[in-house]
Amino acid sequence: MFRRKPAEKEVKPQEIETETTESIPFDEASLQEVWKAYKKESEMKGVSDTEMLVLNRPVKKSGENDVLIQLSSSLEISILERLEQGIVQYFRKHLRNSLILLQKEVSEQEKTKKLYTSKEKYDYMVEQNPALKDLKERLGLDFEF
Repeated sequence: MFRRKPAEKEVKPQEIETETTESIPFDEASLQEVWKAYKKESEMKGVSDTEMLVLNRPVKKSGENDVLIQLSSSLEISILERLEQGIVQYFRKHLRNSLILLQKEVSEQEKTKKLYTSKEKYDYMVEQNPALKDLKERLGLDFEF
């Protein structure tokens, strides 16, 4: 009981439709307009506060087809990764450039030392204005109890 293989149909090469990819150059002003529009649409859709934090970061044109978004932490990168595909598609559609890529840059935030004690506050103010030390000595003031 052998079964016969059905005769294979001749496969005709079909004409492959090539999608025309637009790559119209864009400028900084149009990029900023599209970014504002995307943020507004996202806000109307009701994205979370953490996503809006990322969407409020500045973007700028970087190179021919790259868009650079400046983030402040690696946590924001993970949030952006969830939104990245939608952002890139929106940019490509509205800027009519299918070659757009989104670049991420984490800028280091300057960490400032918190001043807690009276001595730390005094030392900081003396750095800013050395005449304060002279004034303290003349008046016989003491900030420690």
